[in-house]
Amino acid sequence: MPKKRKKPEAQKPSGVNKLFGEYLIEKGLISLEQRDDALAIQNSINHRLGILASMEDILSVSQIFDVLSEQKDTGKPFGETARLLNLISDSQLSELLERQRGKRLRVGEILVGLLYLEKEEMEKELKKFSRAKKVGE
Repeated sequence: MPKKRKKPEAQKPSGVNKLFGEYLIEKGLISLEQRDDALAIQNSINHRLGILASMEDILSVSQIFDVLSEQKDTGKPFGETARLLNLISDSQLSELLERQRGKRLRVGEILVGLLYLEKEEMEKELKKFSRAKKVGE
């Protein structure tokens, strides 16, 4: 039986669909371990949507567990699941997502805080990364 040939994948410009940490690794500015350190800190510090909803008295703890239980079955994001269960409104979800974005520590900021990168170097590379992503869109 003849083997099927794989279709060649289209080449994407550098920076497209790539995260900033991956970009910095490719540039040789940080190591994989340093990126992983920053991601671990980011994941432990940044607020989950359910926690924010609880802090804002939008959802109770039992409602959060209801959403998490339903989320296991559907695989949908927490906010969308809570909205589908009629536990939060569209406007509440939008407000929570905005607050979540505003409080989120970014990988570059954490790398600077860990002294893996100088602030000026991180900002310069972030501008290059952002430009490369816009060109690839």
